[in-house]
Amino acid sequence: MLSEERKAFERLSFKVIIIVLVLLAAYFLVPQVWDKLSPFFIAIPLAAMLQPVIRFCFRKLKLKKSISSLILVLMLLGLVIGVLIWLIGLVTSMVNPFFAQSEDIVTSTIGTIRQAVNSLMQYTSDNFSPEVQAQISKALSDMVESLRVWGLSASGAVASYLVNLATGFPYFIIYTTFLAMALYFIARDYDDIRSYLPGGKRRNQASNTTQLTNSAIRSLIGYLRVQGTFSLMVLVVSLIVLNAFRFPYASAIAIIAGIMEMIPMVGSGLLYILMGIIYLLTGNIAAAVQVLALTAVLQLARRILEPKFMSNSIGITPLESLIGMFVGLRVGGIIGLIGGPVAMAVLVGAFRGKIFESMKRDFSCLVAYLRNRWRPAVPVPAPVPAVPEQPEPSEPPVKEK
Repeated sequence: MLSEERKAFERLSFKVIIIVLVLLAAYFLVPQVWDKLSPFFIAIPLAAMLQPVIRFCFRKLKLKKSISSLILVLMLLGLVIGVLIWLIGLVTSMVNPFFAQSEDIVTSTIGTIRQAVNSLMQYTSDNFSPEVQAQISKALSDMVESLRVWGLSASGAVASYLVNLATGFPYFIIYTTFLAMALYFIARDYDDIRSYLPGGKRRNQASNTTQLTNSAIRSLIGYLRVQGTFSLMVLVVSLIVLNAFRFPYASAIAIIAGIMEMIPMVGSGLLYILMGIIYLLTGNIAAAVQVLALTAVLQLARRILEPKFMSNSIGITPLESLIGMFVGLRVGGIIGLIGGPVAMAVLVGAFRGKIFESMKRDFSCLVAYLRNRWRPAVPVPAPVPAVPEQPEPSEPPVKEK
């Protein structure tokens, strides 16, 4: 008959092996599954977002769900195509002058840097010896030449990237077609499909797997809601400020900034800092100050509000969210940075729901067993022989006279 400690060890080992296998499968299989089935995964949350409108059309307008789904999908597809055509036209109008003048822009920028270097050398000519000045001048000249070569190669890299993007446009059309078809079928049969998903009527709600899946979905939705909120904030504020200061292509810059804000650790700050540097190099100090002040205000507002929004949306404290983001960044880069807070929320929810309670009991049982087994033996002292008690001497009787 197995002892209780042996049973606890076997249960704990089996659970650890299952967890390791699940993590390995997720690490190797999830990218492959996403690559093959991503249109259908994207269509599920989109279909969930369309359900209130579909129900309204079914109840108030007396339209069938299939008809309502088809109309909404076609409207959404038309909106996406319209925005895409507008962006292509806008980017084309911006890119053509850039390529026509790319070498002139790089040359003028390098000329501005050379002027700054010459001014610096004139300022330091009285404080350094000729040998030191020659070394500094050579180092600065090499730096300027490296910047010139890098600028020309960067413009060529952008050109090749746009060419690759244009050649991949047919695949984008095919992908969008499959996404639209998947969205239509899933939106039409959403109630039946939803019953098989986590939280549905046909799933065992008491199982640990369902509870963890529900926690992961809620955390992911909350995280995306937070990112979407900040992206919309950046879009609106950028649109107002850039138009107020009459920046060229203000609407396109605001849209790009809002999209970049969805990318963790990149955000709109990268775009605005690059714009500020370009404006400084070209001598437009006012525009550089305006752009850098805008990104400073946006980033400060995000750093103040993000921990509070994150804790309210995914149910963890700001410190736990920060730990999850950093660990995710170290493990999986940008993707890990996105999934880190979600994984932390799932882990915290599992501990709060006492899902790992049985593992904790088994672990405590093993720790107590090992502690008792490895505890050094304490020598038992030898018994001391008992000393017989001596009778107390009695007083002699007093003789009567």
